[in-house]
Amino acid sequence: MQRTERIEGFIREIWRWYDRHKRVLPWRDMECMNEDERAYRVLVSEVMLQQTQVSRTKVIFRTFLEQFPSIDVLAAASNKDVLLMWRGMGYNNRALRLRDAAKVIIEQYNGVFPRGMKELQALPGLGHYTAAAVRNFAFDLPTPCLDTNIRRILHRVFVGPERQDGTWLKNDRYLLSIAEQALVVALSSSGRTAADWHAALMDYGSIVCTRRNPQWGVCPLTRAGLMKAAYRTPSIIKARRRCEPGRAMAGRFIPNRIFRGKIVEELRDAPAGLALNELGSRVSIDWSPREHCAWLRSILSSLIADRLLMERRGKYVLCE
Repeated sequence: MQRTERIEGFIREIWRWYDRHKRVLPWRDMECMNEDERAYRVLVSEVMLQQTQVSRTKVIFRTFLEQFPSIDVLAAASNKDVLLMWRGMGYNNRALRLRDAAKVIIEQYNGVFPRGMKELQALPGLGHYTAAAVRNFAFDLPTPCLDTNIRRILHRVFVGPERQDGTWLKNDRYLLSIAEQALVVALSSSGRTAADWHAALMDYGSIVCTRRNPQWGVCPLTRAGLMKAAYRTPSIIKARRRCEPGRAMAGRFIPNRIFRGKIVEELRDAPAGLALNELGSRVSIDWSPREHCAWLRSILSSLIADRLLMERRGKYVLCE
């Protein structure tokens, strides 16, 4: 089957499936808003979703917007304000990068979101996918992009199954070229938007073409003979864990990034701050000042450098 024929069949089956299974998520139901209001909500949701499940993001997304209803309010927020509202999300640096992106939009663009990929990717915390998502979902500017779900679908349909360690046979440049060609065809005669197409792909990847246990029996792409990976996806063997700083605690290796999150979480509930020894005893069940003091100070120094914490009168507090 030629690629053009496969693309046409792929698009036809995805649209049919989406018509029956369309979901409305809170950040997609924004038709009554102007473009910049939509762009703000898309930006917040996409940064939240970078490393957090949809189910957890739904609740926090709403409360975050109640506290920071517009980009100018977020741009004026302190580090502490943003970190307090980020509770439960993890990867707290994302919160500050999101606020910093809002500052740039206010200060350099007078509160008007840039439309170009180059300008969007220059904002703090925005990679290719997030910038493209803002264009697709807020401005209806068709832009090919790859998130985890889209990458998996395109690779399985047009290349084949992933390797046993979960890596791909073809790189993102190759898959983006397919994504671009498919996007043009998908919008050429359907009367749909770029937001519709990307929402369809993301939903299909999260419901049918999942990473583990894909639903081959109900997959219309498999029934249509379009899925090159059908029934051939390997059982994913976890790749060797990358070496990262951390230490053994209670018989397991705990990366420092986990301790970083625990420290921020403890300080959210301690507005007066915590001294080093008390903080250590809260985040480390085997805390020993003699053995672990230097290790904890190094983590605290990195959090201070990242503007998450500050030291004040011998105690550590969330950065103002």
